[in-house]
Amino acid sequence: MYESIIIGAGPAGMSAAIYLARKKMNICLITNDFGGQAAKSSEIENYLGFKKISGAELTQKFQEQIGVLNIDTKTTAVKLVSKKENIFVVKTAGGLLEAKTIIIASGKTPRSLNIAGEKELIGKGISYCATCDGPLFRDKVVAVIGGGNSALDAALELEKYAVKVYILNLNADFLGDEIRQDRVKKSLKIEVLSDVQTTGVYGEGVLGGLKYKNLKTGEEKEIKIDGMFVEIGWVPATDFVKDLVELNNLKEIKIDRENQTTCAGIFAAGDVTDIRDKQIIIAAGEGAKAALAAWRYLLTKKI
Repeated sequence: MYESIIIGAGPAGMSAAIYLARKKMNICLITNDFGGQAAKSSEIENYLGFKKISGAELTQKFQEQIGVLNIDTKTTAVKLVSKKENIFVVKTAGGLLEAKTIIIASGKTPRSLNIAGEKELIGKGISYCATCDGPLFRDKVVAVIGGGNSALDAALELEKYAVKVYILNLNADFLGDEIRQDRVKKSLKIEVLSDVQTTGVYGEGVLGGLKYKNLKTGEEKEIKIDGMFVEIGWVPATDFVKDLVELNNLKEIKIDRENQTTCAGIFAAGDVTDIRDKQIIIAAGEGAKAALAAWRYLLTKKI
């Protein structure tokens, strides 16, 4: 019986684990892989204390701190979280675990294009976060794939650095807000390609270009680019807890300012929640908040 089980080991989950371990609580950290989405960032320039560091290096430092604290860690997938009276039961691929509280920090995964070359070039020119990686493409040519607000925001962010920004939109019209569309149309750096489907990417070790197909004419073309930002949505990892906590229309977990979900004893932190901004430093702070809230909860409850 654990006092708390933390699900996910990105910045939010590892931060929560560190805080609870320092409170001398009996905890378990469950993850499929350490680092989460943060580990896939090629370079990070906006995390306090580091002028520049790769996502892999930063999350390795987090993991080293976890290791020093001798936290019980299980590398497995979580299938389901259920509640039995005042105790939570976590079903994993390796069996059942019980805890008095749960902290969900399972994050999100970006929807991929599932095109040739994409997987091989992630972190080598392909990114899913313009805020994180945009400054790395100063004076470069980049492309944004998508047609919603996230794609428009990415293009407007990238025009600050890149000499040229292409937007490849699967549809004839954008799905994003009018004010964002107007800003994109007025930009001298952004070129919009509508009714096109990105079919592949290529490059020798680093991204060199992309291929696309015009859905109206059937014509296939290529664009030489240095970077590509995939902005076609994110998928929160919430299926295993959807019957216990309230989700918003994006399937993110709703939390209050104490990181409490709608189910007493279950807390959540980071990108899996409905907080507005998805950033590494914010996720780490949210993990600390969730841990302290769970600790206070156990102090006042007889479980």
